[in-house]
Amino acid sequence: MSQSQADDERPEDSFLENNTVSQTSHVLFGSIMKESLTPLNLEVESDYEVGKGPPKLDVLIIRRAGARWSKAQLEFLPDGIRQSNCKHVILELKYTESINKTAIFQTIGYLGSYLRLKQFKPEKVCAFIVSSKTPQKRMLKQIGFEQSDIKGVYNSKDCLLSNLQLISLNDLSGAPYNLWIKLFSSKINQRLSVLKRILAFDLKKFNSGLVSILIKILKFWNMVGEISMQRIQKDILYESDGISDELASWFLSMFKPEDRLRGLQPEDRLRGLQPEDVFKQFKPEDRLNGLDLKIIEDYLKTKKKK
Repeated sequence: MSQSQADDERPEDSFLENNTVSQTSHVLFGSIMKESLTPLNLEVESDYEVGKGPPKLDVLIIRRAGARWSKAQLEFLPDGIRQSNCKHVILELKYTESINKTAIFQTIGYLGSYLRLKQFKPEKVCAFIVSSKTPQKRMLKQIGFEQSDIKGVYNSKDCLLSNLQLISLNDLSGAPYNLWIKLFSSKINQRLSVLKRILAFDLKKFNSGLVSILIKILKFWNMVGEISMQRIQKDILYESDGISDELASWFLSMFKPEDRLRGLQPEDRLRGLQPEDVFKQFKPEDRLNGLDLKIIEDYLKTKKKK
């Protein structure tokens, strides 16, 4: 893998990522969908129970009451979903896993369980596997999926899979309605580009809950070592033409000091501070600790001469 590829991809899966990262990503994915869609008269539910007690569906379910998506809803619904006519949409996020046959079988099982529980006709419900990683061409051929007319959306000609589609977040277009969901793509540079575009909007017009989830997503990136706050501040907030100093300051004020500093190099943490601002945080003996005795004596002689 080249250096540019390594810089543009999320780190490979590990034990930590397969557990903590996967669970947290699902919670954040569900939260951002709820915060963006619930105010628009859509019902959004996660951890759906298929019967009395376990098991639960580890998926997101969007329900529409109207005959079609409203204009306001379409501003937040990504490609694939926005073109569907189903009133019930099942979403399964694959953040750490790659698309494979098991993922297809699992989602078909979720779809079947939901249809049986609700006693719906199949055409009322659509299912989407939302993949953070780009599906491999070889695997797409094996499972019988191919690119649709919509960039980043794959479907199958198999009648048994007609209600199931794949959404590759890395490959979705940069249309405004795709931006929020593309925060979960695996490509680092793409996520930074998406974040830059979102911040260029007037964030104060969005509901506070949605902004709060965005902050949590950035903290998540920082916590697991995917994208540091240092890089966000350097590449997005301070060296970006589309973001004003006022907006950058307002956005940073949403983070706790320790979150802003996590991942920063010592010299970056001290940038903008005067020496006296730093030294007054330490006891006199701590300031002198480590200094050569001759340096201290020479300084004292200089002070006495003044």
